[in-house]
Amino acid sequence: MLDPDSRSLYSSILAPPSGMVFDEAIAATFSMDPVLLLEAPLHLVLMTDASSQPDHLSILQSVRKYSERITAYVQKGRIQVPRAAKPNPLFGLLEEMIVEINPPSGGVFHPKLWAIRFSGLDGQDSMIRLVILTRNMTNNPSWDLSVRLEGRVGPHKEKVNEPLAHFFGMLPKLALKSVNPDREKQALRFSEEIQNVSWVCPDGFDKLEFYIPGTEGFDWEPPKSNRMAVISPFCSDKVLQALAEKTASAEALISTPELMADLKKDTLNRFYQCYHLDEAAETEGGEDNEEKEVVYSVGLHAKAYLFETDRGRTHLVTGSANATNAALLQHPKNIEILIKLEGETDKIGGIEELLHKDGLGKYLVPFDTGGKGNTNIDPQMRKAEECIDNARRKLAEAQLSLKCSKASGDDLWTLTLVGNIPSLDGIQTATAWPITVTENSGATLTGNNSGKISLGEFSTSSVTGLVAFELKSCYRPDFSVSFVMNLPIEGIPAERNSAILETVIRNHQNGFIKYLLLLLGDEAANGNASSGFGTRFDKWVSGLSSGEEIPLLEEMVRAYSRHPDRLSEISKLIHDISSRGNANQVVPEKFLKLWKVFESALGERDALQ
Repeated sequence: MLDPDSRSLYSSILAPPSGMVFDEAIAATFSMDPVLLLEAPLHLVLMTDASSQPDHLSILQSVRKYSERITAYVQKGRIQVPRAAKPNPLFGLLEEMIVEINPPSGGVFHPKLWAIRFSGLDGQDSMIRLVILTRNMTNNPSWDLSVRLEGRVGPHKEKVNEPLAHFFGMLPKLALKSVNPDREKQALRFSEEIQNVSWVCPDGFDKLEFYIPGTEGFDWEPPKSNRMAVISPFCSDKVLQALAEKTASAEALISTPELMADLKKDTLNRFYQCYHLDEAAETEGGEDNEEKEVVYSVGLHAKAYLFETDRGRTHLVTGSANATNAALLQHPKNIEILIKLEGETDKIGGIEELLHKDGLGKYLVPFDTGGKGNTNIDPQMRKAEECIDNARRKLAEAQLSLKCSKASGDDLWTLTLVGNIPSLDGIQTATAWPITVTENSGATLTGNNSGKISLGEFSTSSVTGLVAFELKSCYRPDFSVSFVMNLPIEGIPAERNSAILETVIRNHQNGFIKYLLLLLGDEAANGNASSGFGTRFDKWVSGLSSGEEIPLLEEMVRAYSRHPDRLSEISKLIHDISSRGNANQVVPEKFLKLWKVFESALGERDALQ
């Protein structure tokens, strides 16, 4: 049921089933690494491993192709600052894909899911994939769980999907700034279509239900059970005690040693066994399982609640909700998502199988409930964390925006942070900068109550509403927290996206030719391609540097006869670069002459249709 040796890549979420193609997707997460969102479209184009180092041209092409079809909803103030070696203007392309949410309840937006629509090659059939996770859209290497469901869109509504329909329908209403009308329509499409999906249960399970804690009418209540086990990295005494009261036997609590050290002994004693993950566990590694690797578990992020009922059935409840007051107490503040899977215990197993040495048990270490509690807590660090959390919340709630205006220098724009900076008690310094540049460009926020703070002058390609903030506490100046907010921006240059395109192409040797091959569908242009493709491409690049001709004519004639839509992409590329008046500096002159012939042919074809 919960096999710790059955692992999957995050990128596999987006891989289309056989005979189908990606249509569109919505993601929801509490926190987000922009790098992961930037890579998501790349996997759709190249289906490469998420751990690889993709070429920026490949990312540019994939983001331009799919950015309008992927939307990520995230808690405001919880976007991570990308840890890139160099500033990357491509992050500016994520603005429209990211929608920030700050629930009015005082809690947080905490669900973790992907909903993806795939279409048949004929466009007549459609399927929805729903992935409910316990992890955020980050590269956190903690232990996690996920449930992947698939189902066809049928003619009738399924009552089990009412919570999901409500969830997707409310997303645009929770947004902190006006949502692009196309994004709003997308959420409503998912809300309507997902009602008609008939899900296929995972092997062994025969029933499922969805819950949206924090949403009236869709809360979750634990069932009465004979036995119960709880897996949660964050817990509160009240919730654990409430769960224990609903079962005849609270068998096991699996959490972190730091968390359990802070719980009341009376709470821990309600569970027969309390465990945490071993610091290092030996597991089967590699796809062929022929060798072993040492996996260092750097934390627990999985959340699961197991119940065995008197009817010989096992209930597995998993999703985003920790066993905390904000997530599961009556009338919780957080917005969460949970799925309950049911099946006969004889078929899917239960708590014994979970704790057995062939299951998760081989990675568990008993927690000493007789200890004196967590004595390693640094009081100054706790104060620093509290101050930074409060300051982050205040900045997220402040009505901040950006104003972009032309600077005196060529291709330079001034970004001004507009809005009153709230009182940031306990914060020594606060700085802000666009994520398309380095933090060295940061402007100081503390001590400025003018309502307008200049962040500096930036090139057109670096202008973005995605602004990074860094907070340092007075209590521990060596400790800092950085995060990103997607702020409304006024006066953004119309040519900004064209400037990003031009910058990325300029920064790559033979960038225009490589990008052109990507648009033509030549997989050889991808640096991650197999040697079979790479050999031909390497020859072309070597030939280009030697002054030889590259057979682009053959590739374009092939595209003209088989894939004319790809030539439309080239037309858009030339138009975007030309809009900045730099076509002759970026595009080889010989190609511009060649392109005029194809442009004329395309015009004649359109006239005949």
